[in-house]
Amino acid sequence: MTEENTETQVSDNDIKAMQAALKKANGEAAHYRSERNTFKDRYVTLATERTLSKAGITNPKVAKFLNLSEVTVTESGELEGLTEQLDALKEDLPELFGPVEKKISGGADAADKKEARPQKSTATQLISNFRNGR
Repeated sequence: MTEENTETQVSDNDIKAMQAALKKANGEAAHYRSERNTFKDRYVTLATERTLSKAGITNPKVAKFLNLSEVTVTESGELEGLTEQLDALKEDLPELFGPVEKKISGGADAADKKEARPQKSTATQLISNFRNGR
């Protein structure tokens, strides 16, 4: 062999070391991709809830009809594809976007009832009867 061939020739040990390093790098990249996707999913969920809240939509059933896997996050953190889904959902299921009735404790007819009279003590009743001559 000439001198040039020996310099360009790579040994089996070098190839195995490179393959091991590549395998390790691929494993780390997969781990970080998984973490990124987890954080992206959390961000999309929270940003969707915030967007729905800002739009005045308090009905939690609306989020169940959205396909968040089609929503993408831009470099500036904006969500793409969410408003289009909301607009389509408003057309298909407008009843989800109506006002949510809140139940008030005490019943709806509480204003129609007479005010309760305070309970008189026995002593107060006796004095009242004595004054009225009973």
